[in-house]
Amino acid sequence: MNPWKTVPMARYRRKAETSVQSFRRRVSSLSAPGSAILIVTEGINTEPAYLSWIKERFAAPTVELVPHGAGRGDPRALADEALRLRNERKRAMRNRTAGIHRLGDFDEIWIVFDTDVITSQKLNDGIAYAHSKGIRIASSEPCFEFWLLLHERYTTAVMPKCADVIPYLEKFLGWKNYSRDGKKEADARALMEPLVGKERLNVAVSNALSVRKYHECGGTKFPANPSTDVDLLIKAINAAVSPANKFLEDPK
Repeated sequence: MNPWKTVPMARYRRKAETSVQSFRRRVSSLSAPGSAILIVTEGINTEPAYLSWIKERFAAPTVELVPHGAGRGDPRALADEALRLRNERKRAMRNRTAGIHRLGDFDEIWIVFDTDVITSQKLNDGIAYAHSKGIRIASSEPCFEFWLLLHERYTTAVMPKCADVIPYLEKFLGWKNYSRDGKKEADARALMEPLVGKERLNVAVSNALSVRKYHECGGTKFPANPSTDVDLLIKAINAAVSPANKFLEDPK
């Protein structure tokens, strides 16, 4: 059974498919102008800093970002938190206690996480669980920093751990003494700001697609290293903003 494919939980079998076809993903037609999108991130600094710039720079008021920071990359834990937030918001709307600027419900729920801190079995089980709940995946192998690197450089060099990505960031992005876990929120925002422009976003999306095609042609087993699905989330956000604020040249 394909762990990336949305299936009812009752039909899911624990033996996960490991062929490259098992992780071919596309943004569905659900992404549309004005779509309300909830994004729950594992990271509490880098991912929220990056995505908050996307939200601000391209005027995406229907995108809501929630750093979770718990579960160490477990898609199930992030999915459960996202579902809890959705139910809490619905309840607040029914009781008329939600803030005036809060979305009442969400058309799409995305979870953002790294894969280098979790076993393959737990990863596959968590992804299947998330998809059974209608939640969409934006994972990175080994970590979100690989997505950041793609804003500047295409590469398929093997990077088993996030520590292996950091030298590339220092070389090609000019980041000195980068720390995955030791950043302050203000420092993370300063690092992310130069990446969130139309030109670099289009480069990153194109590079992520090229990396995916590289693994498809090579028959790489899941999870393909390195790889990322964050480009699919970026496409969903691009589809949700108004026509005047769209930032991708080829959103397909």
